[in-house]
Amino acid sequence: MEIFLILIILHILYFSISQENDRLVFLTTHFRHGARAPQFIDETGKDTLQEIWTNPGELTGIGQRMHYLLGLRNRLRYIKNQQFLSESFNPHEILIYSSSYNRTMVSCSSQLQGFYPQFSQKGEVLTDEQLKVAYPQVNVDDEEIQDEIENLGNASLPFYMTLAPVRMFNNNEKRFKVYDITPCNAVKDAIKKQNRENITYIKNFTNDFNQKYGGYLNEFYGQNKEYDILDIEDFCDALASCYTDQRELTELKKTGLNTTEMNDYCYEYYRVNYLYHIHGDKDKTLAHISSSRIFGEILYYMKRRVDADITEEDEDANYKDYSRPKMFMISGHDSTASSDEMFLIYALNLDPNSTYIFPRYASQLALEVRTQDNGQKKQSYEDYYVIGYFDDKQIFNETMDQFINKIEAQIWTDERIDEICGFNSTIENITIIQTKDKKDNAKKAYKILMIVFICLTAALLASTITLAILLFKKNKVNAIKNVNYNAKPTDATTNNIKI
Repeated sequence: MEIFLILIILHILYFSISQENDRLVFLTTHFRHGARAPQFIDETGKDTLQEIWTNPGELTGIGQRMHYLLGLRNRLRYIKNQQFLSESFNPHEILIYSSSYNRTMVSCSSQLQGFYPQFSQKGEVLTDEQLKVAYPQVNVDDEEIQDEIENLGNASLPFYMTLAPVRMFNNNEKRFKVYDITPCNAVKDAIKKQNRENITYIKNFTNDFNQKYGGYLNEFYGQNKEYDILDIEDFCDALASCYTDQRELTELKKTGLNTTEMNDYCYEYYRVNYLYHIHGDKDKTLAHISSSRIFGEILYYMKRRVDADITEEDEDANYKDYSRPKMFMISGHDSTASSDEMFLIYALNLDPNSTYIFPRYASQLALEVRTQDNGQKKQSYEDYYVIGYFDDKQIFNETMDQFINKIEAQIWTDERIDEICGFNSTIENITIIQTKDKKDNAKKAYKILMIVFICLTAALLASTITLAILLFKKNKVNAIKNVNYNAKPTDATTNNIKI
């Protein structure tokens, strides 16, 4: 027992020492947007629970606060405690991507305000000479504007806020969001196939939902019906938004419905749906098409940073060409975060049931590349390791070389995706497809010509046979016409006739 305790203490001490020498080299965070309004609102501004919203699908004040606090927490972890990033925003250090939705872009802005909370400071100080040219090209002689210019003094801004460039994903180019890949027939077919194969699950789930909550909803709506899967998804979407926004839901609660229990029930449906049905197909089509390109970029920036660390290049020169950011931020959705989670799970051969976590509002998937500063020069990727976190739960720890090998083995190339989806991203691919189409058309034309040839040959043969038969019959008739019926029979003939 004493030996066991000693081993535990030694393990803790070793871990503590290791953590002190541990150094962060590269960081990727992929987060879901914060709390939002329901996506489905009628013409009166009401959702399916009869709650009023201003704009469907937009980030709420709670969603903004979620990401502000996430940014503040990341600041404490990666700036204050680990001195990984600069105190002020440096566009060469952080590369930010977002899907083309307001709620994901506003989530970026909110998080950066927590990451770099500098509103008490004024902007850059300009010289007197610079002030002479610091004017737009329009007339600013208005008295109110002049008063503000005087108040500014030599400051560029009355207060400094983080101005960070956020790049937009081209959804079809990046294959970034499962349901944005509408031109991809393979995705459509995979979803349809999954729906067909999971019809029993959907049926059982809807039956269970109606047994548990159908009576409450019928009382709430004043009707008597069975709710199908689309009804349930609309209801769960509205409930998740209302519950997170702390709406009273007075009329719904009058039915006796436990909204906390039902909110958890809806989230469990989302988890199961993504884990087994959206990303559960045999070929992993959706996860690979949605996440291959983004993981290709993650590996690219990861290698660039580690290569610079191995060669011990000057820190100022390490990333000023924008190709070696220290941090790669991705703002997305439950579908994009789930795709990346599932892609990692498949690539690293993890257990989906114990590893996959459904991304609720403002959830974060983080990949940290670290190394031990033991005084020895780093030689290769084997000297680095990658730790994956979902929120605060560690989901894997791999050496960097193993991580790269496993991920690269699972990345589908653009050419493969183009072939599977039936669309092309380059002229070269288009030429290949066009050449293939020409060959296919030539084969079709050859088959048609062969069929025509066979048909013509058969027709000619049939005509020849018919003509031969007609000629034979004509000759036979002529032969009969030439017989002399008045001639007397010969003796020989007569003797042979029996009377």
